[in-house]
Amino acid sequence: MRERNVLLLAAIASAVVFSQQASAQTQKVRVATAFLGLWDTSQPTFCKDRGEFAKAGLDVDIITTRGGSELIQAVVAGSADIAYSVGVNAAIAGFVGGSKTKIIAAEFKGQNDTYFYVPVDSPIKSIADLKGKSVAYPRPGGASDALLQSLKQDRNLDFKMVATGGLDATYTQTMTKQVDVGYSFPPYILAQVEKGEVRVLFAGDEVESQRELTQRVTIGGEQFLKDKRDVAAKFLKVLDGCIDWAYANPEQSLQAYAALNKIDVASARKGMAFYKREKLAFGPPSHFETVMAQAVTAKFIEKPLTADQVKALIDIVYTPGQ
Repeated sequence: MRERNVLLLAAIASAVVFSQQASAQTQKVRVATAFLGLWDTSQPTFCKDRGEFAKAGLDVDIITTRGGSELIQAVVAGSADIAYSVGVNAAIAGFVGGSKTKIIAAEFKGQNDTYFYVPVDSPIKSIADLKGKSVAYPRPGGASDALLQSLKQDRNLDFKMVATGGLDATYTQTMTKQVDVGYSFPPYILAQVEKGEVRVLFAGDEVESQRELTQRVTIGGEQFLKDKRDVAAKFLKVLDGCIDWAYANPEQSLQAYAALNKIDVASARKGMAFYKREKLAFGPPSHFETVMAQAVTAKFIEKPLTADQVKALIDIVYTPGQ
């Protein structure tokens, strides 16, 4: 009996040690994303669902926000360690305002996945017709805000920008003529386009000045990066590999994309077409001096950052191929 008890205690002790070792080997990271259901912002979710983070020893919690300042606030408030797909202007403005966050990687180049639509009977037929009209966008400080500000400047157009919040609310306001032009992201509204209920007026890449600029970035909390920089780097490396897999295996990826959005695969395929692999570009942000100049013009910040400020803001933890 004594020998049996000794063996039992030894087994329990071994199990406890094993559990502690496994826990120590698993690194936890909390990630805030915007608009779950979009192809690019859903990549962390797809990666988690496929078990790739777990295989790499990462325990990833994903929090969904409405984008813009909400993403930055999630990190500032301590509910997230990393915010994925933050409008670059919001990231810069947050830093200037003392947010204690850093850009740790670019996320998306250009904004072709943002498009603007009108009811099919709208008299608005082209971008030139926007003069004097009201155009929806999600929230101040986000990438769509910057896109419309640049469109105004590029085309010398005067139109009213209206923050309408989420996609469903925007659709209602557009169809009831509370705003003249709605905004959307794929695959939302594509079914209505197919049915002939709405028309796509233009997409983000028609704003020429924005095509090659990093418009969305990934940020991390300053303290998190001091304590767990390696975790941030691992998260981005694993995620980048998952994105490669998604493009290499489109049929399987489209099944997950369609299921998440409760749409058919044909609609999911149309949505995915807005996202070229090279647009999901990690590493340093592109044309950052131009981005800063536009942030000043759009009044996100009063003046460009100094070289020291840029160095303090941008702390790239992962670049593909390095």
